[in-house]
Amino acid sequence: MCVNGATRRWPPSRTVAVTATRSLGTVLAAVVLLEVLTFALSEPDILSNKLYISGMLSMLPFLGGLLYAPYWLERSNISSVRYPRIARWWVGGVVVFLLINAMLILAMPSEPWTVVVGWLRWSIVIGASVGLLIGIIEARAIERARTAERNAVRAEQLEKQRDLLDYLNSILRHEVLNTAAIVDGYATRLLDDGETLDADEQEWAQVIHEEADDLSTVIDDVRVLLRTASGDHELHPVDLTSVLEDEVASLERATDATVETNLPASVYVRGDSLLSRVFGNILGNAVEHNDGPDPWVGITVTVDDETVRVDIADNGPGVSPAEHDSIFDRERGHANTHGLGLYLVDKLVTTYGGDVSLAETGPDGSKFTVELPKVPAPDDGQTRTESPESEQTGPTSTEPATD
Repeated sequence: MCVNGATRRWPPSRTVAVTATRSLGTVLAAVVLLEVLTFALSEPDILSNKLYISGMLSMLPFLGGLLYAPYWLERSNISSVRYPRIARWWVGGVVVFLLINAMLILAMPSEPWTVVVGWLRWSIVIGASVGLLIGIIEARAIERARTAERNAVRAEQLEKQRDLLDYLNSILRHEVLNTAAIVDGYATRLLDDGETLDADEQEWAQVIHEEADDLSTVIDDVRVLLRTASGDHELHPVDLTSVLEDEVASLERATDATVETNLPASVYVRGDSLLSRVFGNILGNAVEHNDGPDPWVGITVTVDDETVRVDIADNGPGVSPAEHDSIFDRERGHANTHGLGLYLVDKLVTTYGGDVSLAETGPDGSKFTVELPKVPAPDDGQTRTESPESEQTGPTSTEPATD
């Protein structure tokens, strides 16, 4: 229904419900005050009547509940869909209590009109407060039941999704990744036996070797993403200094890059066994895309009360302006030379409750910044330094089968 071109909202909003409840309590409180003042001026004897006094005292807690109800309703999580039902309980309580007490008034010996007025007022206040209380209790029970039902459905869906991700992970590891390793192994054997190949055949074998290696890396990254998406990995304190030292050592073994570090003796962050992939990918990109004669990487760790910041700088050609805003996005094709690496970095850092950004870039190099939550060092025996077997990301075999 539209009024003056505007759509009328139903069920009512929280503001409307709070205003209506506050108005009810205020009106009833004003009626009680007016009643007392009127009787004090016209019928002062009624104020000493025991029946009147007991009725007034027994009513005051319920009136206080009505006055408090709007403040509670403002902070409650009851859906506005429940408001009409609460209102029906509210009105129903008033009607039922009025009818019951009206019949009692008619059935009992004649009472002074002042007592009858107080009795009816008592019935309205008690009925309104009891009806409102029952409506709120029922609404909360419905909300809890609906929430439990949604949680059960969500848990079932997550379990099915987790099973599917685990199945896909298993296929990638045991079928696709091993097959890629076998192809790479045969290509490597052909390259090692290059004397029997002409120039074109050597080039083809080299292409096969490089593409198989790239495929293994992508599959490895996809498996990490699947594991991250499943949500079944447990985060725990990880020694960031140890992780960075291991990754620097791997980089220096694999490349001729110069790496300078400024690391604390030890600092712990929230992570897991995949934290090394974050810095391995960033460091690998820093060197892989550096065509200069003397690749250089600088790593600086800054620690404050709640955060550990890792700045990784390089002297490469920088990131092109077209990639500034999308460098951490998922790759849509082969044009993006960063592959899944930085997308994977962003997903993992987000899982750890941190943030990663391209802080600076230009023709003289780039600087990536990773911020992670700092955590206390674990007690002895709680630090995890090795990945469990289920977290292995490499193929089970890299050699081709032989007869």
